[in-house]
Parts: sequence; C-alpha cells; structure tokens
Amino acid sequence: MSLIEEAERFVDQIYPNESLASLLKEVIEKQLSEQQPLKGYYTVVDLVNPIQTYHSKKNPNIRKPPELARKLARGKQLQSYANVWFRSLTDFAVEEGILDGVWVDVPGVRGAIDYRLGESIIEFKTKDVPPENAEEIISLYPQDLEQLAFYSAIHPSKPKINYLVFMENSSPYNLKVFKVEVKEAGTIKSILNKRISLLSEALDTNDPSRLGRCRYHASGCQFGRNNICGCSDLAPINIDPLTRSVDINFDADFTEQLEDIRDSSKISEPLWLTTFNIMVPRKHYMEAISGRESVYREDPVRESYRACLEISVRNLAKQRQIELTQSERRHIVGEQLEPRAWIGFRWIKLKSSTHPQGEIVPYLIKVRPSNKIDREPPPYHLSELGIVCSVYGHNKGLIFDIYPELNKLVQAFQVTYRDVNKLLTMVRETIDNVEKAEKEQDLLALPPCPNYMNDGGKCPLMKECNVKKGCGCIY
Repeated sequence: MSLIEEAERFVDQIYPNESLASLLKEVIEKQLSEQQPLKGYYTVVDLVNPIQTYHSKKNPNIRKPPELARKLARGKQLQSYANVWFRSLTDFAVEEGILDGVWVDVPGVRGAIDYRLGESIIEFKTKDVPPENAEEIISLYPQDLEQLAFYSAIHPSKPKINYLVFMENSSPYNLKVFKVEVKEAGTIKSILNKRISLLSEALDTNDPSRLGRCRYHASGCQFGRNNICGCSDLAPINIDPLTRSVDINFDADFTEQLEDIRDSSKISEPLWLTTFNIMVPRKHYMEAISGRESVYREDPVRESYRACLEISVRNLAKQRQIELTQSERRHIVGEQLEPRAWIGFRWIKLKSSTHPQGEIVPYLIKVRPSNKIDREPPPYHLSELGIVCSVYGHNKGLIFDIYPELNKLVQAFQVTYRDVNKLLTMVRETIDNVEKAEKEQDLLALPPCPNYMNDGGKCPLMKECNVKKGCGCIY
C-alpha cells in the first residue's frame, strides 16, 4: 500500500470553511480584474536562455541527457538542504515567492524567487565550482545574474540590494555570496521587455536567429547534441547593458554567516524529499538515479491559476492580519521533526471564535481542472497535507482549491488528523527506504505509483516498474 493510501487513513475530520473561501474569493476577483486575462506566459527562467526555450517548445520530445537530469535533480536536493539555513535567518520573509510582471507593466512574465530576506531577493545556485569574483559570474554564469536582475525588475518593491548565493555541489559545500546592487532598474526592465518580444517573434516566425547563442552551448545541451540548434553560428547574448546596470561585490560577512549555519548542520550528505517524492518515491528515483525526465508538463493556464491562488492567499493573510510574524516563522522552522522532508513554507493563522488570536496551521494551494465540484479534497491532497502536519507535529491544516472551469469557484477545507506521531513514523520509514533503494539502486524496493500517475502509459519507468505482475502501477 502506498503512503497516499496510508496517510489518507489518518484523516479525522474535514470541514468546508466558507468564511475563508468567501474572503479569498473576493481577493482573487480583485486581482483578476486588475490583471490581463489568464493565458500563456514566459517564466524568467525561459527568458534568461531564450533559444533553449524556443527549441524546448518546438521539439518537446527531445529530453535532457541522463547525466544532466541527475545533475538538476541534485541541485534541487541541495537547495532543499539550504532552505533550513535561510529560514533560520532573523529577516527571513518568503520562500518560493511568486512574482507576476503584470503588476509592473511587464505582462507575460512570471517568476518564483528562491527567498526574500527583508526587502532583498536571494537567488541560490549550485555549481561544480562556485565563481570567485564578479568577472567569473559575468563570463561563466550571466544567466544567473540576469535571473536575479529580472526578478528585481518585476518585484513591486523594486529591491535595489539583492544577493546571488553560490554553493559547491559536493562536500564540503563551499559557499560564495555576492551582493548585487541594481543601479538602473529601467534598463533591466527594457532588456526584459525586449527579450519577451524577441522570443515571441521567434516562435511565431520559426526563426530563432535573433535570440543569441545558448548559455549552455559550450557545456552541451540536448539540442546541441542532436544538432538542431545552430548555436555555433550565433553570437553570444550581449550583456553589456546588464553589467552597466548593476554592481557586483563579494559579501564576506553574509558568506561567513551561511558557513556557520552550514557547519552547525547535523546532516553531512543530505537526502531531502518533497512531499511528492515521499508519496511517489519512484518518481524521485527516476530523476535522481535513472536520470530521466517525467513526460508530464504542467498546463500553462493551470499554472497561471496556481500562481494567482498563491498570491491571493498571501494577500489575504496580510489584509486580515493572519500572516505569521518573524518570530512565529522561526518557531515553526524549529518545530520540524523530520529534517529530510523538504516542504514549502506555507503557514497561516486560522482564526475562529474559539481561537480569536488564530491557530498557526500549514496550507496547500491546488488548482482543480474539473467542471464538477467535489465535496472533499481528493486522497492525494489529504495525504499531502497529512504528511506536512506530521512532519511539524500539528494535527490541523487547510487546503485552498480553485476551479477555473467553474467560474473560478474557490473552496477552503479545514482538515484535522489523528495519530500524527504514527504517521510521522511512516514518513520516516519511507524516507529510510528511499535512502536504501538509492544506495542499492533497487527501484522495485519502493512502492509503485498510483496508475493515474503513469502519464497515460508514457512514464519512462513503465517497463522497469512493471517487469512482473504486481510490482508496478499496472495491477
């Protein structure tokens, strides 16, 4: 039995919270009325390497080579390792915060910052060897500098002081922190608008020649390996306007502060799993060990609504004074009982007549692609929230749903769980089993995914998972 089925058994009660749903609906309607209609858009990551985005959209069946997929999976894992460091800083404010350029007259672009400390955006990157100085950042990793600058350009507060944090991707995880001061925000905004225009034009005309050379041309990418990109004939992207718009300086104090937190960590070689990884560990194995990408691709419109819901919940928390204070955030960070679980920081104060000051609870945000209203959240969502609650020792949480096809219907479910300590034991056992399966490279030692997650039979692990009856997603 998978943990999805196991965790659902711990659900005690489910209450539709009509008050929260109604308040959230008002916030969403106001936001949507001020935005352009939800439709396709680019991410900031799409725009810092536009020609790769072009070929990804034109050649969706060409996958990353296994070694690159494993490296990217490793980078995600190490970033989750660093989450604890940033959460412990006194001015920690936001993790995985969503930005939308529509609010600053740059429609058609969204981004997700890694962290915000005070008013500063933090972009975290793992490298084989971190850059030593500003010159190496500009020559080796201009896309990282652009990404941070673009985030600053579409953030409503236009933060001038931001940070690039580089970490070595193997022990001892050496760190380098660089302060990036934005001097000409208008220039960066112009670069971003031009990048959007050029990419859209290239996709419309099937001509990528004006997009510039791929940032990964020298190190290799799936399109170069298949000889379809033509990057060798293109000039590098001109970054002179960008470099004139910022100052980059090594920050010794911030570097030392993060090094001290790193050194005090008890985990020397981390294994960190998301709630998704914990519930369907073979998907994690597929990327981290087999080095294969999932064929599933999120629908842009659905993802757009997810961003809308995310922003709306945060706005509601501010408006109704139910967001956590800095001290409350640090307290929650210290409550995590299983450090190997990587869980996005989404917490809110749930007010009621019995708790007028508010109970601090975790929440999930979900987009429901259905034209039929469900009375309760599906098992997957209930299990995911249960795992979050167990990892933090809480027995209550919230699930916010939006139905794009039902006139943007909003639901808020208040869910309580029993025996969260027992559920935590099961979560720990699952993570232990993942560690063992990775070490022994034994895929079948992990529970199979539900059959609705095999992407219509196109999952790259179909053959291996179902090598014999009863060991895979096809029963």
